[in-house]
Amino acid sequence: MVRAAFSLRRAIALAGTLVFLALILLPLADHAFRLAPEVDLMENEPAPLPEFSSTDFFKYFNIIQHGYLEKTFGFRKNLVRLENILDYLWLQASNEYQTVIKGRGDWLFLAQENNELNVIEDYRAGRLFTPDQLAWWVDEYRGRQEWLESRGIRYLVVVAPNKHTVYPESLPERYNKIHAENRTDQLVAALTKAGVAILDLRPAMEQVKKHAQAYYRTDTHWTTFGAFAGYVQIINRLAPWFPGFEPEGLGQFDITITPGLTGGLATMLALSDLFPEDRVTFIPKFERKAVELTTPYPRETYFQPAVVMETGDAAKPTAVIFRDSFAHELVPFLSEHFRRAVYLWPYPSTSREIRQFDKAAIEREKPALVLDEFVERYFTKCPARTKAHTP
Repeated sequence: MVRAAFSLRRAIALAGTLVFLALILLPLADHAFRLAPEVDLMENEPAPLPEFSSTDFFKYFNIIQHGYLEKTFGFRKNLVRLENILDYLWLQASNEYQTVIKGRGDWLFLAQENNELNVIEDYRAGRLFTPDQLAWWVDEYRGRQEWLESRGIRYLVVVAPNKHTVYPESLPERYNKIHAENRTDQLVAALTKAGVAILDLRPAMEQVKKHAQAYYRTDTHWTTFGAFAGYVQIINRLAPWFPGFEPEGLGQFDITITPGLTGGLATMLALSDLFPEDRVTFIPKFERKAVELTTPYPRETYFQPAVVMETGDAAKPTAVIFRDSFAHELVPFLSEHFRRAVYLWPYPSTSREIRQFDKAAIEREKPALVLDEFVERYFTKCPARTKAHTP
């Protein structure tokens, strides 16, 4: 009996050792034989390793030191997926310090976008602008408008809401609002009072959600229903400045709802197959005139390459549009109203510097209009105040 028990313990110990060695060697085996199943995970990829040489040793070491091995070891994406299945689907354990939180039902929301921007804290309005910060931002936008007016150029600030603002009822109940007023309310009111032309799209999205889904459940962006409503509001706001501006109507499009959307938030969790969603597409019943130019535009310091759309209609005005990802759905609609529209995607504001307002590009294009479009969470980001402020 004792010998049998001893043999069983040895067998268990041996099996445990073999399992441990197998798990330790699996990442190496994956690098050699590509064993891991493919996983669709959206994340920043590490810099590629250069070919090893004595002259590039320090560069090679620096890339490894900054997370290369952490992001590339075998079966990593599969393990991330399994952890998220456990946290988001079984334990319902997501929190505001993760990149994504799970709301009620199958709603996902962006939470910790980066080390400096927590969208949940922004939604809860725990920190408001101080009078000094608010005055600084008013000076910034008013300075932009005055600089453009001196050149005969119209200026409009456009604010696209966070999904949290439009669908607060789908957030977890624990995320209550600390203040009724938030930074967006403060800044919109202050700019309006200062005479800066600003279009707040929050009311428009509230109207959309009464009849259609304004934002995707599994993505941070608006659906085409939401984008189209934003486009209509923009054109209506521009109409007094540009005679003949009139938005297209819903009846001029065939609207299709098709399965297979890969939502960005679900993909950040490697769970897009477990959070299916339909895509909204507007197919025009008319022939679009705006075409994208293939000639490269000066890249300078933009986050993404510029998009240049032209209709060739000399009777239409020209525009420079500073944008973020929310303008992606706006481009096909807005471009029809301009002879030439240049969409520039700068880096967002941080605690160190504000988003680039590219005066050189404006001087180069000499547009009739400059649009400054922000999603709400970037609109309210306040960089450190500098001693010398020149809008």
